[in-house]
Amino acid sequence: MKMNFLKLTALAAAMALGAAACSGCGKRKEKATLELNMDNSWRTEACGGLTHAPIFTIGTHILCGKMRPDKSTEYLWYDMETKERKKFFLRAQEEKEPLEHLEITEHRLPDDRIAFIVRAYQNVRGKEVTNRRFAEIYDSSMNYLETREIPTEPFGETEYFRGQQLFDSSGNWYVLAYNYNYMQYDQRGDVFAEVFNSEYEKYGEIRLPRIQGATPRLFTDQEGKMHAAIITYDTDYNGYTKVYELDAQGRTCEDTGVVIPEDVYCFTTGTQGYDYYYMTDNGLYGVSENEAVKVIDWINSDYKPEEVYWFYTLDDGTFLLKIGGGAYYHATPRSQEEIDSTKLISLATVGLTEDLLDAVIDYNVEESGYRIIVKDYGEYNTMENPYQGYETMKMDMLDGIVADMICTDGVNFESLATKGMFGNWYTLMDADKEFDRGDYLTNYFETHEYDGELQRLGFSYKIETTVAKTKHIGETQGLSLSEQLNFPVPENMDVYCHYAAEHMIPMYLRYLQTGCINRETAKCCFDAPEVVKVLEMLNRVPQGDDYYKAVENGEFSDNVYLCDDGIYRGAFELDRMLFYFDTFEQPIDLRGSRRATFADADITLAGFPMVWDEGNGGVFNTPFTVSFNDNSAEKAAIWSFVKHLLSEDYQKGLYHSMPILESAIEYKLDEAEHLVTAKVGEMFIGEMEPWETEIMRDYIHGIRTCWYYDETVNRILTEETEKMRAGDQTPEEAAKMMQSRVSIYLSEQS
Repeated sequence: MKMNFLKLTALAAAMALGAAACSGCGKRKEKATLELNMDNSWRTEACGGLTHAPIFTIGTHILCGKMRPDKSTEYLWYDMETKERKKFFLRAQEEKEPLEHLEITEHRLPDDRIAFIVRAYQNVRGKEVTNRRFAEIYDSSMNYLETREIPTEPFGETEYFRGQQLFDSSGNWYVLAYNYNYMQYDQRGDVFAEVFNSEYEKYGEIRLPRIQGATPRLFTDQEGKMHAAIITYDTDYNGYTKVYELDAQGRTCEDTGVVIPEDVYCFTTGTQGYDYYYMTDNGLYGVSENEAVKVIDWINSDYKPEEVYWFYTLDDGTFLLKIGGGAYYHATPRSQEEIDSTKLISLATVGLTEDLLDAVIDYNVEESGYRIIVKDYGEYNTMENPYQGYETMKMDMLDGIVADMICTDGVNFESLATKGMFGNWYTLMDADKEFDRGDYLTNYFETHEYDGELQRLGFSYKIETTVAKTKHIGETQGLSLSEQLNFPVPENMDVYCHYAAEHMIPMYLRYLQTGCINRETAKCCFDAPEVVKVLEMLNRVPQGDDYYKAVENGEFSDNVYLCDDGIYRGAFELDRMLFYFDTFEQPIDLRGSRRATFADADITLAGFPMVWDEGNGGVFNTPFTVSFNDNSAEKAAIWSFVKHLLSEDYQKGLYHSMPILESAIEYKLDEAEHLVTAKVGEMFIGEMEPWETEIMRDYIHGIRTCWYYDETVNRILTEETEKMRAGDQTPEEAAKMMQSRVSIYLSEQS
């Protein structure tokens, strides 16, 4: 049966709700609530004595290996229960000839013996020449049994995928290979599994489906049958994996019907009634009778999906996970008692950003007695309907199914706030006698207010602005879009950077949303003269290769130039471009911009190109914002989560964004003044100077605007721009259409 696992997709559509908030949710209630659970939730314990890399498991034992400086492999036989460790080397390693090299692959045989397949070879005139092949056989206690010679002749000149060798339950040895003569970059050509009997004598080969650029994965199921997982791609180059069953006797490769719409690379033999396991970005799955069931949910188990690199199965149904920078953990299911005693609060989102996921996991591992369960409506998105997640979320909320917390990123927040759906974070802050909102950036809170209330809250920010050399524009900050576009520049200087149209247009249309929409009044000014000027610029820029040809012909300034002294220098250093769009994720980025982009020249933070003048022109770009359901019964738990993200430890630990806690800001500024090893690319930029720190401090406190992005608005701007570039309307007409359509949309939302 074909499995239907939908990939999470990015935030995709705006949503306008027509119902007020109903009751929130903690644990499952009778009706009108999200169904929350801790399904597939596991715990992990670090394997402190595991100093070698696992290869495979037998019972509660793990065979591990570690490469030594002399290129030999030191093996470790590790018992997960007793933590006993036994180190050993192969006899072949102790007996090899002085000029000989050994290539070793380790295999679990059907009767739990272990075979080490060894190829001994020498380098002769730059070519590897095989001397002999043999197998050292050990029992399940890692005692040596015998050595068997393997005929080298059947291998010939065939090319092999390293490590893709396995035994099935009948003792047949499958070796994955390909015909090198037919390989091309986008088509591997003839890929096949050579089959050898238990005496290592070749007696056939099985052809696999042709693939594009990806290595098949061999694995056995619980019955010892051989399978091949093959990644392929559809016409839109979306990767998915198909699973085939291989049969040595019939030389067949049969499609099992299992299709996984992921680029899955880790498969292993099943236990506890599952035929085999595999993992994706959102969990570990077990397959039985070609049906997949989620066994471990990464998020419910406090794992960051991108940090789970590999897994190994143990016969008792538990797993060994490789997490993070190479550490290994033993994963076991949480007890039912623990699950029953944990209070659940819900967080609804459409698409789960890395920042939000990190925040949830960081809170959950603290084990306060509450756990946040994420309801990601992005799982409902499909290629045919990328907005299905928002539509489903909307219908749930219309039915009164409202989460305790809602991530409002990408949504027209004002359209939700007008329904009286969200509570005021100031109320929760002021009710906590231990909390003083005066300790935080008040201007940051103010930029996120709606009608005098803080109905959505972020916890960090990146600064968006434009930067220019002070010698060109002086020290004035907050230059508007009109002032920037009309700034007098020399004939050989451009105001802004140019890119190929497919990159430049989406970027500038996103800039225009923040620059042309007044969040407080729900008004816009896309028909302003300066916006028309931007559209004229976008209309002139060609796409793809035509753009790069235009750069070569001198029609557009290049970003980098080869100077007479043979050194490449940037356009800003050479005064070929005026304003540089920049993002500061940490204070040290200001110094990096000054040194790497402007070659140590004095710089001015000119401000984001907005039509209306707001403060110093800087923009808070908040990674994610959270609102809370004003009718939720779990406000205490909600506040404990938010207070955790506002804590000094959390704020000081931010790496890809800056803190809003004043003491943490000072900590980061002081840290920047001592970053002697700070680099941009390969360039050492050194620590921040005190006057640069002062510039950053003042700029942070002078920002009065936050980033605005709405997918519906972006779609309107994109459609009208496409009509303009197709010649169906002028830039002036496109600007008027943008103004009309966006004005109507904003009016409907407010």
